[in-house]
Amino acid sequence: MINLEGKTALLTASGQGIGKATAEAFVKAGAYVIATDINEESLDNLKKTVHETHKLDVTNQDAIRDLMKLIKEPNVLFNCAGIVHNGTILESTDDDWDLAFNLNSKAMYHIIKEVLPIMIKNGGGSIVNIASTSSYVGQSFLTAYSTSKGGLLTLSKNTALALRKDKIRVNVVAPGWMNTPGEDEIQKKYHGASDDWVKKAEKTLPMGELVNPKKLAPLVCYLLSFSSGIITGSIINYDQQIVGAVPE
Repeated sequence: MINLEGKTALLTASGQGIGKATAEAFVKAGAYVIATDINEESLDNLKKTVHETHKLDVTNQDAIRDLMKLIKEPNVLFNCAGIVHNGTILESTDDDWDLAFNLNSKAMYHIIKEVLPIMIKNGGGSIVNIASTSSYVGQSFLTAYSTSKGGLLTLSKNTALALRKDKIRVNVVAPGWMNTPGEDEIQKKYHGASDDWVKKAEKTLPMGELVNPKKLAPLVCYLLSFSSGIITGSIINYDQQIVGAVPE
């Protein structure tokens, strides 16, 4: 059993999917959990489970600063906010690219930057950022998304190097295909109805199933716990794809 007792964990995008599953796993591991999401209604089903819930727009730097004044000082940060959208380079627009980078890269930069002084003052901490296998496996129909997530990989590695003397670890989890509303929308556009693309994907994947948030959550807990030791600057591929494999 992974132990997060004594940890104060701040999570973004906790209302559903990976964020919700991880918030619940953090509580079971003994952490004091502060769950945030831009959609307050999505946090309602967590209010009885976690210790604090707060509305947070991660693209608003002032909102992040205001939140830090309200909450218990975190020594664990799980950056889960992001958006899966966009198409090929010919279909994408400047607005698509701005949204992808503002939410998938720049927002994480801002929240990390606000949390770091707290962690440094308190003698250390741990950060996990969510990326995607699309960060390093080309997918033509996710051009802006995969490029923005690729930038997050570099941000994470650079931050890990910069903070090694401050006893702050920074790692990345890169999940593969997930049957979530965001992914479903983009996959349906290029690979047919929900049942069609899911069946095609599952036939492609060696283990025959898409990523399950509840199965992913323990990995995040591990990377944020003492059990993961000195692991930092790592990209953990939570997937089963053969490189370059996509639904036909």
